[in-house]
Amino acid sequence: MKENLENFENFYDKCMQDDELFTEWEQVKITKDKRKKVAIVIILIIDLVIIYFITRCFGIFNLIGITSFIFIVVFGIFIVDAFIFGILNIGTNSKYNSVYKEKIIDNLLKNFFNEVDYIPKKKMPEAIYREPKYEGYDEYSSDDYMDGIIDEKYPIKMADIKTVDVETDTDSDGHTTTTRTIVFSGLFAKIDIGKSIKNELKIKQNWTILKKDKLEMDSSEFEKYFDVSSSNQIIGMQLLTHDIMDLLIDYRIRLNSPFDIVIKDNIMYIRLHIGQMFEGRFNKKQFIDKNSLEEYYNMVNFIYDLSKQMIKVVNETEI
Repeated sequence: MKENLENFENFYDKCMQDDELFTEWEQVKITKDKRKKVAIVIILIIDLVIIYFITRCFGIFNLIGITSFIFIVVFGIFIVDAFIFGILNIGTNSKYNSVYKEKIIDNLLKNFFNEVDYIPKKKMPEAIYREPKYEGYDEYSSDDYMDGIIDEKYPIKMADIKTVDVETDTDSDGHTTTTRTIVFSGLFAKIDIGKSIKNELKIKQNWTILKKDKLEMDSSEFEKYFDVSSSNQIIGMQLLTHDIMDLLIDYRIRLNSPFDIVIKDNIMYIRLHIGQMFEGRFNKKQFIDKNSLEEYYNMVNFIYDLSKQMIKVVNETEI
């Protein structure tokens, strides 16, 4: 069993003692300040040039009016300035982010799991993500891959996943338009719960399972957030105990993000729809952004808590 599990405040206090990350944070601040000064000079020159050339187009006043003209000038300058700032800041956080993952995220995962092998640039094999048979997509990407063990017995694989749907339309003139829609972006985990439930249990967001397939639960609060389907309704009811339902409700409210769960035989799959995970967000006042780190902690804590409770319930249930 995992010992010495630290709460967030204790974990954060230890992270704040990391000298290597602090050094990288200071270097990023210096680099950003230098680039900011360069950007201001470039922006002033470009803005003056834009204003000079646009104000020579007095004839446009008669077409759109002075108010619209001023709005176009201001908006155009804003877009150009934002673009310049963006270009000059590309790559400033890369080394900081690398150390952040190596030192902070690695220790975060080790706080919950045993034998952690965390490789930030490695992606989860797509075949693993396809096992639960989620909705279709055209493009798959992944990073922040982790292999670990829960309570020195139950294997877990986890990664940041993004899937995208791509649609291409061609109009009558032969012009092609491509639309890219994110299907899923967030944290995905595969956990071996040790014992087959001889069933397929799905817990999804409310109104996402057809009424004819939906398992009616005895908790109206739970049904406000989730729909459930189970190929064996009796087993489904046995596994979704009040403790499990309370835990899911609590985390759904606390995380303020949707998630879905699939259990097939002895494997549980969890998806948290939370966007990109484990990135080191730069904060000018703190060398570790506390809010984002607490979000990551809570996400991993949810997967850990749910896994432990589900493993306990499955092993105590006669199936």
